[in-house]
Amino acid sequence: MNEYSEQFEPTVAGAAWQYRWLVLFLSIAFAGVAWLLAGSSESWTAQAAIAVEDPRVSALFAAGNNVAPERYVRSQAEIIASRAVASRAVEIAAAADPTVVVTTDFILAVGLSVESSSDSDLLTISFTDETGYRAITIANAVVSAYQEVGRDAATGEFAAAILELDSSIAALTSELLAVQDDLRRLIASDATRLALKGQLDSALSRLLLFDSSSAAATPEELADNAARLAEIRLEIETIQVALIREDGSLEIQSLVDRQNDLRERLVDLQLVRDQREVDAQLSRSGVVFSDPAATAGDSGSGVLVLGGFMFGAAIGSAIAFALSRGRRSFTSRGEPERALGFPLVADVPNFLDERLTTDLPVVEAPSSASSEAFRFVSTAIAMQRDRVVDEQGRGVFTSVILTSPTISAGKTTAAANTAFAAALGGNRVLLIDADFSSQELTTMLIGSVAPRLGLADVIQRAASLTDAVVSVSMEGAGSVDLLASGASNVSASDLLSLSAASALFGTLSRNYDLVIVDGPPLLTVAYSTTLVRLADRVLVVLAHGQDVGRAQDLRHQLDMIGTPVLGYVYNFAPLRAEMTLASGPASDWRREGNVDSSVETPGTDG
Repeated sequence: MNEYSEQFEPTVAGAAWQYRWLVLFLSIAFAGVAWLLAGSSESWTAQAAIAVEDPRVSALFAAGNNVAPERYVRSQAEIIASRAVASRAVEIAAAADPTVVVTTDFILAVGLSVESSSDSDLLTISFTDETGYRAITIANAVVSAYQEVGRDAATGEFAAAILELDSSIAALTSELLAVQDDLRRLIASDATRLALKGQLDSALSRLLLFDSSSAAATPEELADNAARLAEIRLEIETIQVALIREDGSLEIQSLVDRQNDLRERLVDLQLVRDQREVDAQLSRSGVVFSDPAATAGDSGSGVLVLGGFMFGAAIGSAIAFALSRGRRSFTSRGEPERALGFPLVADVPNFLDERLTTDLPVVEAPSSASSEAFRFVSTAIAMQRDRVVDEQGRGVFTSVILTSPTISAGKTTAAANTAFAAALGGNRVLLIDADFSSQELTTMLIGSVAPRLGLADVIQRAASLTDAVVSVSMEGAGSVDLLASGASNVSASDLLSLSAASALFGTLSRNYDLVIVDGPPLLTVAYSTTLVRLADRVLVVLAHGQDVGRAQDLRHQLDMIGTPVLGYVYNFAPLRAEMTLASGPASDWRREGNVDSSVETPGTDG
């Protein structure tokens, strides 16, 4: 969805208000049906409440994988409404006194409802039945069944975990024993190491037995004893170095490292196993508080009627929203600006609202509201031209193309009336009929016999602009020049893509104050895109009731073309009272004698 669609996308509330009588009718209808159903049967509802908590949270040793509390509560609500809990509840209800006989399907499909709170751990279990006792018994049976199922599930989970840990511990123990056996065999089979060990033991024994402290020894004997003692110590050090080198063999060291790693893993697993053993003894059903159903209330018709009314309102709102999306059309002059981003230039009333039988109210009914609207269009174009000027103070644009999304928007009529309104203001105006298929503009101004030469001939240099232009004069309304389509046996797309077409528009800007181009609708004829690129500005014509989606498609197309947009004319608008309160320049013309005073002028001068 783009920015323009978001501004005009219907909302559920807006659609419900637009079709409020439909929504109200469906709401009352569904409420009436609910009232009739409530009156035909009597029912009782019992409620029990429980507060739940993940059993692993309260265990002595945290498992580290507990789910979020709100998610746990939602999952428990689904478990309560499961077939496993309902089946156990059937057995518990059957053991009650008096006995209540019920089926699993009846509990799940008819009477049971479970509601969870979004901001607490509370679950509400409701059951509706034809008698209060049955409703209470079954509601409490469901709570008891849930606790049993939860306790069994927790016990089974811990038992499975302990069994898996025992299996892992046994496997590690076997592997550790095997590594220790390999290490003992490797050490026992090492002859070199055994020999060095024997030599070391012998040297240590001689060191312990050696006595160098005799008091009767001569200095020579003492020196000899010190030398022998140093010799023994050197022998011991040499043997120890050899033993260290022998103990550092890669195979022995690898087994020692493996042995140490297995011992650490075994200790860790035994610790986890002890933790699970304690957790299993502390495990509960997950219910930390229980408020069993003690009474049952009459369901009554009020809740059903209210539910029916709300359901009808929801259905009506959905239908209204679907109708709004399927019938998105402009209903007032300001809506296109919010939906498309174009400014409103003028809203032109429907000619029939003023009982006008002419297509040129600017010429034939100058005091009408329609004529005044087209004068607004002409003035808006002139103001834009005066606002945007070049270094010499001249307007930087001359040509304006009137375009619309599809046919029947009144684009051709708007082009002709705007041209004569501009001509009455003293401008040299050229009208170009660039619709090669219909030539409706030419027919409107000079009749069904089209000029022999036209736009196509000038672009192809088969005729000069002077020869192709036809002057159209209207009594009391000045004159405009008309350039018809011309030769019909040409490809309009190829023709308008020629450099001569762009050069022609440059020539026209020097010969005329304003050039108004009437082309085919932008979304229905391919060459209209090329035609829009040739013009300096674009003026969009939208009809009252115009499809919003097609108008948005036109906006996207214009965004890609890049020609600046002046705004939009809202055509065929409902005639508003303020449109008829001012006659504009028509009163001045009557005083000057330019217009027959017998022409009826709606409203008064303001």
